[in-house]
Amino acid sequence: MTRTSRILTAALASAALALTGCSGSDGSGSSDGGNGDRGGSANEFTAAGVSFEAPDGWEALDAKDADVSGENTADVAEGLGLTAEELQRTIAAVDLFVVDGDGPQDGFLSNINVLQQDGQLPDDKVIEQQFSQMGATVNDVSHPDAGIDDVTAVDYSLQVEPNLVEGISYLVPLGDQVVTITVSTPDRAESADIGEAVLASLTEAG
Repeated sequence: MTRTSRILTAALASAALALTGCSGSDGSGSSDGGNGDRGGSANEFTAAGVSFEAPDGWEALDAKDADVSGENTADVAEGLGLTAEELQRTIAAVDLFVVDGDGPQDGFLSNINVLQQDGQLPDDKVIEQQFSQMGATVNDVSHPDAGIDDVTAVDYSLQVEPNLVEGISYLVPLGDQVVTITVSTPDRAESADIGEAVLASLTEAG
């Protein structure tokens, strides 16, 4: 698998919450087990060299806190279509995992995750091809204005049984790495609103 493919595979796999060994094959992932730092405000998070704001009440999950035998963890995992063990591995594999503090809605737990990968950002055609090959319906690939230059936004839909997940991924080039911030909810309008707020607040962490 090429480095470009690894970046896009990781981006979409993390969005689907079904991270594979391929997505972490170049040593990516959080050194702190997915425990992102709070920023300057109650709903601001920092991870993998970027900062952004999540909706009020959303909370970061830490792999160390994901007790696979805990009832709450089981409920969270169910809302993502995962087992508790899969949830723990997913949280550990990404740099930040933020979830809706109100819990699952319509059987799905809305979330934002951040994943850092080594490599360069590919062009739009390659991005769309890779997402499509992995089963996503790409609605749009764009280059929105943001606090960081050259951000690519991918608006897509992905069937993650039994849910249709409406996702927006922001691929952010930072030097020799690409940071992917993915918003996943079961409602396209909600994903768009949250995505716009993430983008508006997106900055490179000092």
